[in-house]
Amino acid sequence: MNSDPGSGFYPAPDHQGKVVAREWDGDVWTRTSRPAPDASPFPEYHRHFWGFLRSPGWKYLLVFLVASGGGAALWVTDRHANWVSGIQIPLPLLSAIGAAATMAALLLFLGRRIGFDRIAPETRRSIYKWGLLSAIIGFALAYGIEVALPEIFGDNLKDDPGWSVLAGPAEETGKLLVPVILWIKGYFRIPRQGYLLVLVTASFVGVFEGLEYGLHPDEWQPARPFFEIMHPLLTGFVAAVAWQAAWHRDSIFTGAAIGAWVIAMAAHSTNDVVVLDHDAKSLLSYITIFTVALMYLLQKHSARQLVPPDKVPEVSPRWRPVAPKPLS
Repeated sequence: MNSDPGSGFYPAPDHQGKVVAREWDGDVWTRTSRPAPDASPFPEYHRHFWGFLRSPGWKYLLVFLVASGGGAALWVTDRHANWVSGIQIPLPLLSAIGAAATMAALLLFLGRRIGFDRIAPETRRSIYKWGLLSAIIGFALAYGIEVALPEIFGDNLKDDPGWSVLAGPAEETGKLLVPVILWIKGYFRIPRQGYLLVLVTASFVGVFEGLEYGLHPDEWQPARPFFEIMHPLLTGFVAAVAWQAAWHRDSIFTGAAIGAWVIAMAAHSTNDVVVLDHDAKSLLSYITIFTVALMYLLQKHSARQLVPPDKVPEVSPRWRPVAPKPLS
């Protein structure tokens, strides 16, 4: 297992693209940096378009294509069925497998930059176990709110898509509930560990949701397994901000964390309201693509600060941890 460099000053870009010496405390970058006039520029980055497909990336892609393609073939046999039956019975499983392959690919992509493999194996196993439990609790909580609250008012989501505004608060809070409790109890406070915990939680929720939608062909779409990636992008953004802002502090409820949480809730609810509003579909049919792209960019902006010093020259310039501007 590779390990991070020890604490000290290492080359990093500043906001003007110049190389400075920035302090790494052994777990995260600090705000402290100093000029490094003798530092060599970073080597030119050569983008490898198919680089992701090196093992095991190609395996995840193959699983995704087979599962999603198989699901689509079953879906077209009866797109308007309210519940799977007959030949469509495998659809939920194929949808979940396609979503799982998408989540595994995202974790692989981020891990190659952040260095999740540097987390101690026993800690990683614990993170995945807690992530699964967290996802079960969060999914159940969100499902209960999104179904029960409309019923209290004698309504339901299918009859009134406006209730989908609950998706953001219910699901983003549900996915963060257990990780935040664990932080308060003193577990997984190192930002890289907390970030991975929330990503795993959100990924499992995406798989559960892929399974859920697969049960209802009239609500499923062939792109559904891929677009479940929105879950770890939304909540992963919050984690990347919140766990770094809470580092060496006594509370995880910082202004930055709350702001990121509000952004994620708003983006999630906006996406779901538009997707379920049949009148708006023709105008804003690409809202999910926009939301996925936006949340990836926001997450990258925060998560790049978790890239360890020895990986800085290897990652693309936009993934390098830019040193903050000096306080005036």
